[in-house]
Amino acid sequence: MLGSERPGGCSARLREAGRWAQRSRVVGAAFFSVGGAFSSVGAAFLSVGDTLCLVERPIDHVPFAWQDLEEITAAFERLGLTPEYGGVHDNGVTHMSVLGFDDQTYVELIAERADGDHDFWPAQIRADAGPAAWCVRVPDIVAECEHVLRSGRPVQGPYYGSRERADGRLVEWDRAVFGDEASRLRLPFAIEDRTPLSYRVTPSPSVAGGPLTGIEQVVIAVTDLDTATRQFRELYRYPQPVVQSVSPFGTVASFPGEPVALAIPDEDDDWLSERLAAFPDSPCAVLLGTESPDDDTESPDDDTESTGDTDGLAAARESFPLRESQSWPTGHVAFFDSDLLGHRLGVLDRGPVRTTAT
Repeated sequence: MLGSERPGGCSARLREAGRWAQRSRVVGAAFFSVGGAFSSVGAAFLSVGDTLCLVERPIDHVPFAWQDLEEITAAFERLGLTPEYGGVHDNGVTHMSVLGFDDQTYVELIAERADGDHDFWPAQIRADAGPAAWCVRVPDIVAECEHVLRSGRPVQGPYYGSRERADGRLVEWDRAVFGDEASRLRLPFAIEDRTPLSYRVTPSPSVAGGPLTGIEQVVIAVTDLDTATRQFRELYRYPQPVVQSVSPFGTVASFPGEPVALAIPDEDDDWLSERLAAFPDSPCAVLLGTESPDDDTESPDDDTESTGDTDGLAAARESFPLRESQSWPTGHVAFFDSDLLGHRLGVLDRGPVRTTAT
């Protein structure tokens, strides 16, 4: 389904892309053409004239759904993460707060403020689900829709969206949702700003300049690991994932260098199985990033032993309450010490584990 028309004839372009997709049914096409320009998703090469340049599609934000905005805001504040109120969406029903990072990614705490219909994950909001979806920032929302259409997958949008901040400033964007009902929350939705990005997000004082760099990875609960892996590799040209058993997620497949990990439960009675019974494939955890300081330290030898933390996790632990760190397929992770949030919010460092002399 295509959204209402944006300026510039985008609906006509999308209709043509849809007809092309129906004729050719190219599934997993890595490249698409937009006015003579060829592009791929993930790290995308865009040809402009005779010049090739790398076009990034970075993670933008993760909606964190909760019934009571004050309650979830207070929970984050107890962890030293203080969101700032972001205003009311143009549906008049939902409102949100922003925990913004230096890299311009953010966690969006979203809740309902009034009764009414809306499409901002109402089931997840009413169930205190936490991570409900995930979003990537794109330079051309129409081009992104064309790419997905030509891969043979459904597209909804682009849709206009806005919210009014507490200071009265209007924030505007266009977004699109991809995939069928089973994969719509597994795949990211895309956003292109109409107003400056700084209207939507600025670094929150509680994390600005600190050890947390932004959203590093979204963990997506899936019912079929092979199918989900194949979808990300075909649509976004992701590398083969590194697979490892991680408690309490079950089997985790993390794509090296990418903002996505997939998790499938090993047992039927754990929290991830219950989540998958309530919701389709969708994010179950968001991992914030931290970086180990660059140095010329030599590799550990027989006179050193692991401390269990990376340098980045150790730095984050000095400022925020984190549980014991554990191995992750592409690094090490420590979850925030919160009974309310459980394993839905953590910190990931892809650097080596610290060592100390023995």
